[in-house]
Amino acid sequence: MTNFSDNQMQSLVLSQVPVGERVKIVALACDEANARLLGMGLAPGVEVEVISHLPSGSVVVAYGQQRVGLGAAMAQRIEVTQVAHAEVSKLRTAAVGSTLRVVGYETTAADYKRKLLAMGLTPGTILRVKRHAPLGDPTEIEVRGFALSLRKAEADALRVQSVPGGQL
Repeated sequence: MTNFSDNQMQSLVLSQVPVGERVKIVALACDEANARLLGMGLAPGVEVEVISHLPSGSVVVAYGQQRVGLGAAMAQRIEVTQVAHAEVSKLRTAAVGSTLRVVGYETTAADYKRKLLAMGLTPGTILRVKRHAPLGDPTEIEVRGFALSLRKAEADALRVQSVPGGQL
């Protein structure tokens, strides 16, 4: 598998992208399947994350709230380029008003992970920091149109990444 270099923008095909990497679609060369891919939202300029990659070259990608499986032949014909990685941080350290994407949970916070998932804070979910209490407990966020307050331990269990453009 190809590994990305931090200082190098590579153009490659989707079937070569390692699991966990975010890439931007550059071109579709799937002939009659192009219209179908465009209809599913897979178009040039769309950022996707590879969440599964089989040795055959088949991949499962995530974008927005969708997951799509692509066969090896199709993944081989989708040209992509690397997306710069945003720094992963904790919710409590985020500035008020910032827009963030949930990227995961702390490994030591298994109990809180279950609660956060039940509250709708699944990986890929976009949220906005509304305010932090004076002593940092709780933190209020807006997620999926609702206001939600998280205690320090819950906020510390959540790993987030800044979203460029700041759209919910």
